Amino acid sequence: MVIDCVVVGAGPAGLAASSWLSGLGIEHVVVERARPGETWRTQRWDSLHVNNPAFMNRMLGAQDPDTYLTPQEVVQRLEELAARAPVFSGIDVVGLARLDDRWLLRTSEGQLQARTIVVATGGENVPRVPALAGLLPARIIQRNAATYRKPSDLPEGAVLVVGSAQSGTQISEDLLSAGRRVWLATCPVGRASARYRGRDTLEWLDEAGFFEHRPEDLPDPRLVQTVPALRAPHGHDISLQLLSNAGATLTGRLVAGQGETLAFDDSTAANIAYGDRAAADIRGMVDAHIQAHGLDAPAAEPDPGEPPIEIDPPGQLHLRSAGIGSVIWCTGYRGAFHWLGEDLTDSAGAPLRRGAASPAPGIWFIGLRWLIRRTSGNFIGFPRDAEVIANCIRGFLAARVS
Repeated sequence: MVIDCVVVGAGPAGLAASSWLSGLGIEHVVVERARPGETWRTQRWDSLHVNNPAFMNRMLGAQDPDTYLTPQEVVQRLEELAARAPVFSGIDVVGLARLDDRWLLRTSEGQLQARTIVVATGGENVPRVPALAGLLPARIIQRNAATYRKPSDLPEGAVLVVGSAQSGTQISEDLLSAGRRVWLATCPVGRASARYRGRDTLEWLDEAGFFEHRPEDLPDPRLVQTVPALRAPHGHDISLQLLSNAGATLTGRLVAGQGETLAFDDSTAANIAYGDRAAADIRGMVDAHIQAHGLDAPAAEPDPGEPPIEIDPPGQLHLRSAGIGSVIWCTGYRGAFHWLGEDLTDSAGAPLRRGAASPAPGIWFIGLRWLIRRTSGNFIGFPRDAEVIANCIRGFLAARVS
């Protein structure tokens, strides 16, 4: 039997694709290696909340505007979506081959043949951990953003958090709130004020069309590689300055280390300035939108993420002398696309694609950052991209029949 479409992955992106395929009457199945929303079940820390306001998460159902869902609540809503989709759990896709005018998927439960495939396995579910992690003393307990759960799981003493993007800053907040001493190895990451001129900043940006930007709209294509602006859940601000004032010791980027001694570069001040520039740019976008449309809004207010601080970042750190007993690597993620084969992936293992489409006929991707637009990698973007992809699949299948 040949299926018109197989969706690989039953996370939010795969379920969004399934919804649109069903709406267009396209025969399909969704295969999932574990359970729907598996990474939300197994790769999130206990205190995590979705950091976007409710209007950006509408695919998960109706929510109070001030709701910031927990991972458990996200999983519950994904299960409800999965119950309405043709999901088959416990099926791991391990290989792919071309077979005449169709695709052969090798799975843990046998083979599937499909005319089209939607790859919805995600681009951020395999933690990246640098090689120097293997050079640290055996006494150091090491976790990453996918395996950290709560402060009490770690040994007593200070904690080094490596990486100051979304995971690193929020995990640092979690540790500080539990009274732990935190050292934070920073990196250049943009940020945005939680609120500005009377509204959630993201509401302003959505109204201004910011989230509909496509890669080709950017002045420099390399900007798609930048980390998105920091956001904290519950509508509060987060910045390196605020973390410093809360007790974190900021350092530059971790560049070397072996045994008890680590070395950092001198980028701390530059990383703080990078975030401040991004916040100022975003405020400028909002100001321009308000002015261009003659909107009535309160006057601009100071950025709460820029309190004055004094820093004296160390160039080296001796772990035992600093009382550090654990390290949390918040150094990013990658996807697992090895099953696609070398012909459909690049030298780094990332999928070859133009927009959402693979160069191979009949394969599309969903759920990757900047796939089609700025929001392709989050809840607000999944249904929008799914509509585009489902219509492409309908056209592809129709062309084969005619």
